[in-house]
Amino acid sequence: MLHHRPGIRFCQPLAPDRLLLRLKIGRREQQSCQVIYEDRGLKTAPMYAYARTPRYLYYQAEISLSRHWRCRYFFRLREGDGDDRYIFAGGTGQQGRPFTYQWTPADIFTVPDWIYDAVSYQIFPDRFYNGNPANDPPGTRPWSEAPTRENFFGGDLEGIQAKIPYLKFLGVNVLWLNPIFAASSNHRYNTRDYLAVDPALGDTDTLRRLVASLHGAGIRIILDGVFNHTGTDFFAFKDVVARGAGSPYKDWYYFYDFPVRSEPRANYACWWDIPSLPKLNVRNPEVRNYLLHVATYWLWDAGTDGWRLDVPNEIEPPFWREFYQQVKGTNPGAYIVGEIWRDARFWLNGRYFDGVMNYLFRDLVLAYFARRLFPISTLDMLLGLVRLRYPEAANFALLNLLGSHDTARIITAFQEGLAGVPGHSGSYAEAVAHLRPALILQLTYPGAPLIYYGDEVGLTGGPDPDCRRTMPWEPRDWDRDLLNFYRCLIRLRHQLRPLRRGFFQPLFTDDQAEVYAYARRLEGEKVIIILNASDLPQTVTLAAAVAGLAEDSTWRDGLSNRLLEVKGGQISLPLDANSGAVLYQE
Repeated sequence: MLHHRPGIRFCQPLAPDRLLLRLKIGRREQQSCQVIYEDRGLKTAPMYAYARTPRYLYYQAEISLSRHWRCRYFFRLREGDGDDRYIFAGGTGQQGRPFTYQWTPADIFTVPDWIYDAVSYQIFPDRFYNGNPANDPPGTRPWSEAPTRENFFGGDLEGIQAKIPYLKFLGVNVLWLNPIFAASSNHRYNTRDYLAVDPALGDTDTLRRLVASLHGAGIRIILDGVFNHTGTDFFAFKDVVARGAGSPYKDWYYFYDFPVRSEPRANYACWWDIPSLPKLNVRNPEVRNYLLHVATYWLWDAGTDGWRLDVPNEIEPPFWREFYQQVKGTNPGAYIVGEIWRDARFWLNGRYFDGVMNYLFRDLVLAYFARRLFPISTLDMLLGLVRLRYPEAANFALLNLLGSHDTARIITAFQEGLAGVPGHSGSYAEAVAHLRPALILQLTYPGAPLIYYGDEVGLTGGPDPDCRRTMPWEPRDWDRDLLNFYRCLIRLRHQLRPLRRGFFQPLFTDDQAEVYAYARRLEGEKVIIILNASDLPQTVTLAAAVAGLAEDSTWRDGLSNRLLEVKGGQISLPLDANSGAVLYQE
């Protein structure tokens, strides 16, 4: 089975003069593949494995051209007996009509260049650090008390600014803040005023100072945009409550009748039937223009770097198309990421978002590393299927998260998962052990890894509100080994360019040994990652031919700092239980 056709899964322009090409072949036909293309004569580029399905293997090549916007090409497969087979537009044979692909600027999916290098960190502002007790809300609770859906702890923007040295120490370079605009709740998803910072967090000048300090430290900041609904104390909603059908804002929401009432059941549309969260009518031009003003206001007034968009799938897509145009017109380098929990193909077509929160990645990590629901070869296959869904540039702009303010803490999720696996207890120590190879995957995988504040020091907690505990700031309360592991992985990601910008190449899986090996390739450089997800130490042998290693070459493992040599066509690597290696040539 051989398949290729000019289309998004098989042809993706990366730039006016760069093209990504893929070829699908039957898994039983795994062979050496090349693409031959016309560029002032015939040139050849190698093809590498990219993704696997139960029946097929996808090969991929990235080619650079001296000409722009057009390419003619065909494929060559070298079979086991050394014979060559060629794939042309009309079929296979020794000669034929080449494939032709043409593209325009509109066909090139681009994302902000800086997101390739991002290691992101999510902060729930009320729970991170109290930098100014003078602005604490009435009834603020002592730090470290158990969180509820109603209580406040006094975290604020000055607290984030005070902890910039810690953020630098950890190594993150992008912050995503949960909502900071005026609201009555601790989570602030019930906005009262989109154009004002909540007084319990500071004011506009505080935000400006924070942004300037973060930028000075090499850290970008994206804000949480909640444009599907407001709070009931938003000016437009309050006016309708007071004036009923006579209010000029009656069409800003979806009222069924008047007067407005919230009990026993709201007579207006609201998010998940929660009366305190009335849904905005974004089809109304006045509402749309107001929200677009908010979207651009904070980019130019405070200098923020983008938006994370709350429940964007609940707003009509034409609004997001206009949102994208307005934001990019204000700051072409702004990053737009949507909260999409499932398949995001519709949203990643160059018209709506740069990326989405990659909950699909989280689901697969938990399913394998915490629950052992399938073998590790299936993990490789399912990750590949997700990559194949999206434009390649979008894969680099996904926020690859393991936990967030909407999920149980990742260590707690691992504890709960492992408690259901025979032979496992679900203890904290066991959860952290199984988390380690998952963290190696997260920090070496295409996309922007997202760390939820406190996960790096061992913070635990169940679903909302327990996942929103206060950040512990006494080092004696930290899991120092876990923190150092995070820091080591983040340092390697910053150090090794292929880990940030390189294409993904699966190498092999071993279901019995629970081993997974893959590479990240970039312009002749390669980093090889090996995961040992087993509870047993073992020596992993990597064949040089499989990984493309030169005989007598020397590699360093960035996690153990060991030097390893390729001898006899292979490299042997002893690995501890639930560990891994990140191999690179110095």
